[in-house]
Amino acid sequence: MDELRSYIQENRELFETEAPPQGHQARFEERLAKSGLKRKRPGVKYLIYSSAAALLLVVLTIGIRFVKEDPLAGVFADSCADGAHTCYYNQIRKISSQIEYDTRDLPEFKRQEILMNMKSLMPASAHEFSDMLPEGISSKEAERLNKEYYKQLYEGMIEIASLTNQT
Repeated sequence: MDELRSYIQENRELFETEAPPQGHQARFEERLAKSGLKRKRPGVKYLIYSSAAALLLVVLTIGIRFVKEDPLAGVFADSCADGAHTCYYNQIRKISSQIEYDTRDLPEFKRQEILMNMKSLMPASAHEFSDMLPEGISSKEAERLNKEYYKQLYEGMIEIASLTNQT
């Protein structure tokens, strides 16, 4: 493109063999005025700057929010507050996987200690505690005890998970 432009500029006299017809300049400027291409657009610059400022404000707001909050608060939030014991069991399984992943960079003795504590709390199944309850207990009471048992295990797993954040 630059070569073509320089060729045209160097050989301009070859292209200007005839003068434009009478009134060409006036007609051209009239059409240009009608098309609106000649007018300046101060609104576009304002729109660009205000959009950039709004984006910067959003990014800063989100950044400040995450700095103020505990980053693990959302990960270990009690999503089973009104749920069944199986919900707590599933959360325990998720946290145990996260603990195993998070401890991979810890010194081996600390990692083994954390994993042993975790394994001692891990139930074998979602019904492990139910199987240990006496037969004469009502189903409503059994569900309440199950939920309480798995909730306590869940809270213990959260405490173990907090150990993985210390170096």
